[in-house]
Amino acid sequence: MTARIYPYLTFKNAKEAMDYYVQAFGATITYHQPFNQEQAESLGMATDDESLQQTTLRGEFTIAGQKVICADATMGTPQSSARVSLMLNFADTSAARQLFDRLAESADQRVTVPFGSWMFDGQMGQVVDKYGITWLITTAADAPQQ
Repeated sequence: MTARIYPYLTFKNAKEAMDYYVQAFGATITYHQPFNQEQAESLGMATDDESLQQTTLRGEFTIAGQKVICADATMGTPQSSARVSLMLNFADTSAARQLFDRLAESADQRVTVPFGSWMFDGQMGQVVDKYGITWLITTAADAPQQ
């Protein structure tokens, strides 16, 4: 049996979050499906066209070629978790360093581990984004294979 695993993130406003990831991480938005009028109405949301275009039933974006799926939280305010982190492992150290430096320069992210030497002769830096999601930006050329 095989499957793919994708991060699935929920936000108070996923469309706004996707725009943030474009700006901060250089993400590319690949899909955006707003709620339709019936769905929005059943959730007590505004149903005018302008409001609907700001909602996200399902959104997809890529960061460094990796797909992330997201949606608006409909079951209450989303909470960040220290139990899950996202790792972007680059083959190219300069690309990893470039992204890390870009993130570190902005007040929207908090650096928790400066970019530097890491296991397996690699490099690693860690940031927490404005939504409370922890990102490990890494390179690890000699990581163990399973």
